[in-house]
Amino acid sequence: MRISYLCMVVLLLAVASCNSDDVVTPAPTIYFSSDGEYEIGPTDTLILEPKITYDRSSVYSWFVDGKEVSSELNLEFIPDGMREYYLTFMATNANGADTFNVHVSVVKNIEFDTFDNFTVSSKSALYMQTDTVPNEYFVANDVKFPTQINADTTMWGGMAFSNRTTTSSTLSTAAIGCAYTLNGSTSTSYAAMSGYGDIMYALFTERTYSVKSIDITNDNFSYLVSKYGYTSADSTLIISHFQTDDYLRLNIYGLNFDGSDASSVSFDLVDCHYDNPAKYVRISDWTTVDLTPLGQVFGLRFELECSKENFPPFFCIDNLKLQD
Repeated sequence: MRISYLCMVVLLLAVASCNSDDVVTPAPTIYFSSDGEYEIGPTDTLILEPKITYDRSSVYSWFVDGKEVSSELNLEFIPDGMREYYLTFMATNANGADTFNVHVSVVKNIEFDTFDNFTVSSKSALYMQTDTVPNEYFVANDVKFPTQINADTTMWGGMAFSNRTTTSSTLSTAAIGCAYTLNGSTSTSYAAMSGYGDIMYALFTERTYSVKSIDITNDNFSYLVSKYGYTSADSTLIISHFQTDDYLRLNIYGLNFDGSDASSVSFDLVDCHYDNPAKYVRISDWTTVDLTPLGQVFGLRFELECSKENFPPFFCIDNLKLQD
């Protein structure tokens, strides 16, 4: 089939007009390999590297807390304190602009596997002071945890440290000092656990912190007693299993300078406020609890509250996150 001269001219003109200079580039679209949420330590440096679709002749701007700090594509972010930072990245070309918000949380994270001289063997459940001094402390990163143990080491109170987790589902194999976690077999973090008495504290040395959060889970033994009840070998202690309206609650108090309680946050380790037992809630994995309502405090006091008398007063904590 022959193409007329006129048609050929039209086709040539159309092709000639389709050069790259006439292609309209859409407005840029920003994305990050993460969701824009970061958590770093106070001495860390974070390199933020946005990706841009339709990045042609774009102009960049970085804002930290509303103030422009850079016009480069990538940003080296160095925190000037332990707090929350809100960043915005903007890319603009001739046909529009896009922005992306980034949140950086700078915290001091107290993980209990970072304690100095933590040499307890992998087969041990608890690590406590073994001398006869009545009030000793485990100290890590400006936080100290009181513990107390009698001379023959048969009774203890306060905070002890464990390097074990468990998924045991029977009381005969339950161990005090083991966090009850669904992924206990793969967990490598140590758990701090409360004991008997009135010395369940995390005390900050010489300054205040704002406590961002803490991870909490049930102690293995307490979890199972709430589910099945407990009778001691000599039958002198009998605890029935939890029924409707029973509960095990952890109250966390912020401390004033004089050691008095300030505000508090509560968290239910076991919640049976349901008519149907199938709806009872028993915490069986690490759960992050927001402690920012406590504000600036000199430490924390932990208190277990239970609907049943003589209930085993144990719980497990990890990842205590502090800010200025």
